[in-house]
Amino acid sequence: MSMKPSIMIQICKLTVFFLFISFSAKSASFAEIVFEESNDDESKAFQSAMTEVNVYSESESEVAYSDYCSSVVPESVTNSKAYTESFGAFNGYETGYYIGGNGILNPKINTISNSFSFETRHVSKTVADGVWKIEGSLMFYESYHPIPSPFHLKLHGFWSEFSGNLCMVGTGSAYSKQGNLLTPAAVFRLRNLRDSSNITTLITGTLESLSSSDGVSYFEPISVVMFRLLNYEYTFDFREFTHQFSGERDGLKNLAFNELPSRRFCSMIMGHLNEFKLQYTRDCSSGKQTCLPFVRLNGYLPHFLSFSSIRCSEVERRIRVLIEFRNTSHVRKYPSFYPNTTLIGEGTWDDRENQLFVLVCRFLDIGESWSNAHVGDCTTRLSFRFPAILSIRETSSAMGQIWTTKTANDSGYFDRTIFRSTGNHMVGVPGLKYEYTEFNRVKNLCLRKVQLLRNKGQSYPSGHSTDLKFDMLVKSSENKSGWGSADPLAIGDQLYKPYLFLMDLPGTMLERPVPARLMNVSYEVSITLQTPIDVANGVLFSYIEEKVEIRAEGIYDSETGKLCMVGCRKLGFDNQVFENASVDCEILLNFEFSPLKPNQIGGYITGSIESTRTSSDLLKFDSLEVYSTIYKTDQRKSSIWTTDHQSTKVLLSNTLMCIFVGLQLYYVQNNPNVLPSISLVMLVILTLGHMVPLALDYETLRSNKQHWNMVSPHNGGLIELNEVIVTVVMVVAFLLLLRLLQLTASARSRDRNRKSLLFAEEMTLIVIACLYAAGAKFTLLVATEKRRLDVALLYFSSVESWYHSIYNDFKSYAGLILDGFLLPQILLNMFSKSKQKALSCSFYIGTTFVRLLPHAYDLHCNLNSVYYSMLQVSVSPVQCFVSAAWDVTIFWGLLLLAAIIYLQQKFDGHCILPSRLRQLESYSEEFHS
Repeated sequence: MSMKPSIMIQICKLTVFFLFISFSAKSASFAEIVFEESNDDESKAFQSAMTEVNVYSESESEVAYSDYCSSVVPESVTNSKAYTESFGAFNGYETGYYIGGNGILNPKINTISNSFSFETRHVSKTVADGVWKIEGSLMFYESYHPIPSPFHLKLHGFWSEFSGNLCMVGTGSAYSKQGNLLTPAAVFRLRNLRDSSNITTLITGTLESLSSSDGVSYFEPISVVMFRLLNYEYTFDFREFTHQFSGERDGLKNLAFNELPSRRFCSMIMGHLNEFKLQYTRDCSSGKQTCLPFVRLNGYLPHFLSFSSIRCSEVERRIRVLIEFRNTSHVRKYPSFYPNTTLIGEGTWDDRENQLFVLVCRFLDIGESWSNAHVGDCTTRLSFRFPAILSIRETSSAMGQIWTTKTANDSGYFDRTIFRSTGNHMVGVPGLKYEYTEFNRVKNLCLRKVQLLRNKGQSYPSGHSTDLKFDMLVKSSENKSGWGSADPLAIGDQLYKPYLFLMDLPGTMLERPVPARLMNVSYEVSITLQTPIDVANGVLFSYIEEKVEIRAEGIYDSETGKLCMVGCRKLGFDNQVFENASVDCEILLNFEFSPLKPNQIGGYITGSIESTRTSSDLLKFDSLEVYSTIYKTDQRKSSIWTTDHQSTKVLLSNTLMCIFVGLQLYYVQNNPNVLPSISLVMLVILTLGHMVPLALDYETLRSNKQHWNMVSPHNGGLIELNEVIVTVVMVVAFLLLLRLLQLTASARSRDRNRKSLLFAEEMTLIVIACLYAAGAKFTLLVATEKRRLDVALLYFSSVESWYHSIYNDFKSYAGLILDGFLLPQILLNMFSKSKQKALSCSFYIGTTFVRLLPHAYDLHCNLNSVYYSMLQVSVSPVQCFVSAAWDVTIFWGLLLLAAIIYLQQKFDGHCILPSRLRQLESYSEEFHS
């Protein structure tokens, strides 16, 4: 008796249909987000197509251009159907900065980033001389909506190349504070949008609401500024201002860029114009206003200076930069602009002095609105250089000065101020050396402490190992405690380059001889100490935080693991605010590394930091005990071990899979009557799960092999052999599964109950398709929302990295589908009411065990990571807990599926259903019969 299709089939088919429609709609939305980040022609064409179907595209005709813009640029008609995406010096997509917009734009977000984008899609010439018709869009990246949502405007208007004015009108979409969707209308005006520009050119404009002030779509006026990128003319001629920079020729040796390829200039300059710490003269501490080109920030002297490049010319070796004074030490993740504390400059590299000399101007007439802002007062000068020699008293890889050409009696005069980089970022630059200057102190304090005999049978980190860099916990007898880090600056006379083992850089670093036992080393030690000031019953209520920066040099013994150094720390407010701050160089640092052990992930480091001054000296401080719970093993050995370990896991899993599939083939050979009852959907999933890695993971292994052959050639043969073995076993597992699939399909086609089995398989496929489509939709939804959040916060990652993230998300989802390989068999047993023992115990239990292995391993690693995260900030305990909880869930889920198969094969396919449903099914069968 064959079962008749029920209404459940139609319901499932409708569900699949609606899921497909919803999935397609979400995919289109996702594609629009992704392609908005791309600049190629195909993505722009896609954007144009998507724009044509925008919900508010019809409403732009509601705003008449002549009512608001005729006095700025008269309206005209196009003389050709041909159009471009750029006009004048505008390349079709530009970014700028804004203030205002309260009512739609969130002022809290504006304090994080105040950037916007302006994009043109259709630009065509009109019959009027020098007038162009422009169609484009504005995007402000954060409105009031609880879910990050941009304020988007579609505009049309005209630009005059003679006046440099642009005027556009249109409507858009945004959310109110209450979360209601709005369609505001606005007029957008820009000035100084000419064919060319120089350092004093500043594009300013406004976006004004066309709604009444009491209307729901009204927003306060928005002021914008933009910096032209194309057709920029460098006007600063260093030869005309030579006398103003003559004081910068101090005779010190600097790194020369004239020996490097010209294409390297911009990457080197822009890569190191990041963050600098300011050093004022001591007069600034008295509250004088002669230390800055503007008033103080909230009454305090800014501590940091940052640069952001607007434009750089490789051939001319010129650069255009924004220079911002800040109180915060971190480089902002999102673009922002605050003209009251920002300068603009144009620099030229001087090959004779090996310095960058910059002509600096100010932003003037800045108030609550930027509509009248302009650039002027170009009396500020700045120099920038890269010292060729570092030492314990000079560890900044980049430094410079900023001053004014005005006299002390002129308005706007300020004292010369020095700025230095916050660390060494010039690793890999030819010619950069370190000079040791504390030989006598090191000889007296350290050499007598170094053991002359080697610890037999034990090994320690090498001089160029990544293990020499470590984090630490510190504690003093004064009840002070804190944390810190020790970063090597130089090994020998060369800068510390641990990652050269992973990079193809010039030189023979990989072939250098084994370093000597005793090596000169230099370190940068940063410590944050906390002193409790209110303790009751052992509970800390508040504390005073103190930062200590120490530069040290000394000796490392690679055969005993002992590191001994003498150090210097700067004294004064916040360590380095004042240029002439005194220095305390009576510091001794001792560290001892524990010996390395085979297959060891890490080890212990103990040590101390103490003052060598007498107890009566005011600069004497209590000794600090140093403790580090873990350091990483040698990067090459650790990574090769990790690669080999991953290969071992894959090899073990596929070997076990071959065994269990082979046992299933042996089982069906002895019991051929069970073949038709095996789910084809399950076998297809397993077969595809072993076929896809042959195309994907094989390429990964190939890239790993090439990478490690470059790093450690003597291990290349072993890695290649492992790769071949793994691939062969993967192919065998795939062929065995393919054979089982072929036998099952052949037996199904000859079975007398093939129609009922086909119906049950169709039902299984429909339910599985619904579940998998819903899961894919959810995965894409989560990925899309993450992307929307990044866009809303102006985190512009590349499209390629976004594709890679999506690939990883769906790869994980595919792994989850493979974990649930027994689900189709369970459904088939239910729909066909099968009583056959279609799967051997060795197959479904063994395969479940194979799928459990990676989750058990990940669970073990995640639990260890939670422990390590207590002393390593880079590991998030919350993320580890979530990952561990997910592994536990899958672990029990797989066991549950295997248990269901066991019960179904022992009783029948309906045994897992509630008794009432089984009774209803029995009544239904009696009725049909």
